[in-house]
Amino acid sequence: MSSITPDMNREGDKLAKRIEKAGIRASRKQGHLLTENELRNVRVQIVPNSLRIVFCLLGVISAIMAYLFFSWDSEGYGILLAFTSVLSLLFGIFGVRKTLSKILDSMDAVDAVEILGHAAEGIASAVGSLFDGV
Repeated sequence: MSSITPDMNREGDKLAKRIEKAGIRASRKQGHLLTENELRNVRVQIVPNSLRIVFCLLGVISAIMAYLFFSWDSEGYGILLAFTSVLSLLFGIFGVRKTLSKILDSMDAVDAVEILGHAAEGIASAVGSLFDGV
């Protein structure tokens, strides 16, 4: 993958790795190295895996509590917890994805260029090696 410079912050490092991963996946799907416009349309997961795991656990706990409240004839709380469980599980499983262009537009221009440059470099090296053997 790409080499991240020491002056990039930890959040930028993680974002660049997520962008690389999404870009590699999209390049494999397209069968060629992505153009800049195609790369900007790639959807990137912005919620960290640790937070998604927490939401999944919260959803499972809410489902168990909903079952208990339904068995104790407290339908109001059971419905509320079942609804909370479904939302938490969906959020935990799917997370939140944004297009790369929206992510970069919300960032400082210097950071956005640096992150995009590192991610594009990593994607090019990874995808280039994939398609060299073909």
